[in-house]
Amino acid sequence: MKRIKWFFLMLCLSVGLAGCGNAGEILDEVVQSGILDEYLQPENVQKIQVPEGELEVHFIDVGQADCALLASGGHFMLIDGGNNDDRDRILTYLQNAGVKKLDMVVGTHPHEDHIGSLDSAIDAFEIGAVYMPTVSADTETYRDVLRAVKGKGLQVQHPKPGDVLDFNGLPVEIFGPVKEYKNLNNNSIVLRISVGDTAFLFTGDAETEAEFDILEQGFDLGADVLKVSHHGSSGSSVEEFLAYVDAEYAVISVGIGNTYDHPEDVTLKRLKNYGMQIFRTDEQGTIVCNTDGENISFRQEGKSSQSAAVKDAAYIGNKNSMKYHTPDCGSLPVEKNRAYFADQEAAEEAGYAPCGSCKP
Repeated sequence: MKRIKWFFLMLCLSVGLAGCGNAGEILDEVVQSGILDEYLQPENVQKIQVPEGELEVHFIDVGQADCALLASGGHFMLIDGGNNDDRDRILTYLQNAGVKKLDMVVGTHPHEDHIGSLDSAIDAFEIGAVYMPTVSADTETYRDVLRAVKGKGLQVQHPKPGDVLDFNGLPVEIFGPVKEYKNLNNNSIVLRISVGDTAFLFTGDAETEAEFDILEQGFDLGADVLKVSHHGSSGSSVEEFLAYVDAEYAVISVGIGNTYDHPEDVTLKRLKNYGMQIFRTDEQGTIVCNTDGENISFRQEGKSSQSAAVKDAAYIGNKNSMKYHTPDCGSLPVEKNRAYFADQEAAEEAGYAPCGSCKP
């Protein structure tokens, strides 16, 4: 504990002496150096050591958002980057996993819950290439990503259906989007990465229209593990698409108590009807899948501190209104504006007042 206090004292003094203008640069250098690893290491997260020819996929628990880290033979690939508020969790996870360079960074589509912290990841690590669809978004989050890419002297690449990228000798096939859509979700990059006789299909937030358009292209979509589209929304994962993919496992990245009711019951029923074993980050936390090209295994790395708090929460606070609610209240805030409390006393000690509607 004394070492930690000493370290942060020295860090604060260094930042103060450097002046506010250089503070951000110093902090970024500290993060990139890896010196914080032993202090920031989350429980159960260890350096990833995956042999050549094998693949390990970490579906990181980032609540109502998406983020997956792929590792093979000392090489790393990041698919999506959670919300803006997930920066610290994602960077800490990657640092503790031993990431120094991200060979490939994929932002499936420009919604905040998929690219929110991509700029931070791009800033913090050496980057090989960044892939995003051709569509853009008039948001500061999207512009942050573009600035980060430019800062590394790179340009965003726009893969097309039929393209095959290379991740440490493993083929990454691009299936979508097959055209530009008004709905940003349908513009999601859909890709499959194969290892021997096994394959993983990532679908971003692609909805029904995009799924049918991809089916019409005649691609081989077969996969063993399906990253379920759009957090389990009923507007995705249509039966025809699921039948063609014919996956054995389904992984849903979703937040506890989200206001969208994801994953929806109809989607869960479809997945079960096709015999898929379902894994969910809201129930199991970060989910890790490993394959040697023939066998597939799963393990859980435990819930994030947020997920653990949510599980035991009896009341939900609104960070904006500073009111706390019962979990079934119709006035619950969106996930990023929530605070969780075990009892009313804890909520009121934190400065929250009871909601006038649910009257907890």
